[in-house]
Amino acid sequence: INVSSPNTPGLRDLQSRPALDELLRAASAARMLAARRVPLFLKVAPDLDRDGMAGVVGAAVDAGLDALIVGNTTISRPDSLRSPLAREAGGLSGRPLAVLARAKLAEALEISDGALPVIAVGGIDSPEEALARLDAGAAMVQIYSALVFEGPGLVRRILKRL
Repeated sequence: INVSSPNTPGLRDLQSRPALDELLRAASAARMLAARRVPLFLKVAPDLDRDGMAGVVGAAVDAGLDALIVGNTTISRPDSLRSPLAREAGGLSGRPLAVLARAKLAEALEISDGALPVIAVGGIDSPEEALARLDAGAAMVQIYSALVFEGPGLVRRILKRL
């Protein structure tokens, strides 16, 4: 369940605890009807403050989710951006997101204290970055934007390094 896209009006409101509890209750009930157990992950934005992250982690644990994915696109803009499009509205992904995504991964891992696996996403564009996230405690890594810039061979390079 991805409730992190800033490009869908109102979607991020589902990261608030009351709305998230309701959504996860419905999703958990629906998966009980499946012929086999369907893994259920929750993907959240790196823009949550600590209280917001604590609410998300609590909701995910209470709902019995299988993992939390932390660090999708951000609405923040690091000062390092130099493109004329740097202040364009919408979600920022890729390398400029790495520092924030690393920090939010650490925060989610601290808050969850091992209660559920945390998957790292956001700015993972090399074998070294993937390894750094795994070494920080991520159960897995997810890549997307880097595939556009690095191509599908990135997966092979990451696996070889690991």
